[in-house]
Amino acid sequence: MPLDSNRKSIGGLTENHQENKINVQYGLTRASVSTTVAKAISILDILAFKADAGVSLSELCSLIDIPKSSTHRYLVTLQELGLAERKSNDRYYLGTKVIELAGAYLLKSDLRNDSQAALDELAEMTGETVHLAVPSGTEVVYIAKVESKHALSMFSHIGARLPMHCTALGKAILAFSDSYELHAVLSKPLITRTPNSITSINALENELTLIRSRGYAIDNEENELGIRCVGAPIFDYTTKPIGAISVSAPRDRMDQERCNSLGPLVYLAAQKVSRRKGYTGLKYAP
Repeated sequence: MPLDSNRKSIGGLTENHQENKINVQYGLTRASVSTTVAKAISILDILAFKADAGVSLSELCSLIDIPKSSTHRYLVTLQELGLAERKSNDRYYLGTKVIELAGAYLLKSDLRNDSQAALDELAEMTGETVHLAVPSGTEVVYIAKVESKHALSMFSHIGARLPMHCTALGKAILAFSDSYELHAVLSKPLITRTPNSITSINALENELTLIRSRGYAIDNEENELGIRCVGAPIFDYTTKPIGAISVSAPRDRMDQERCNSLGPLVYLAAQKVSRRKGYTGLKYAP
């Protein structure tokens, strides 16, 4: 259904579409979703996206299509909870409570703790940036990162969300996901991040078949031009993909030949973590 051109939107999403996105992202039914909470989360998402420059009240209103008075009430509540803060330039930013919550999650994240040794070892072996991510709806979220030792490295940060279909991390998870999770991605338009992004369902299905056959995924500048990545899934004891590990580098250091040579290393690193989570299968060993 085409969007009403008279309605404000962010990232192509009107207010109703924002709520639908949250429903899918967190696996919620419409009846279980509080629109008040959904709108507050939308505001936090925008503050996170505008983390460097912040956002003014009027800008925020135009982005989320909520009356100014209502938006202000949301911001006051978020400020009182420490989730947002207003600085002297009259712009709003994420509050320090967000750091506290994120830190508590990461501290208690068994997957992150179980993966750290494998991440460090892989970074040492390759000399490149290594990421750990978990699935969240139709996206993946970085929960750990080991920086490259090179002066020229990639810009990324823990907490960043990226589409599954155009990242090595996401495709590695998606290739081994069940039909419900696969449908959640394939039933929506596959957005174009770069000219190399896979935007055809048939092409993506073929790509996932290839990933299943070799055990690792390659992001050929599909999410960001100039950056290539190799990713492999982490499984739990039920064989469910619960995360993924990747190695990323500028294309000058990561041609297709190196991608293919790194694939088995990334796969083995992910397997080490999978075994810590109770996974015993080695069906997809490259």
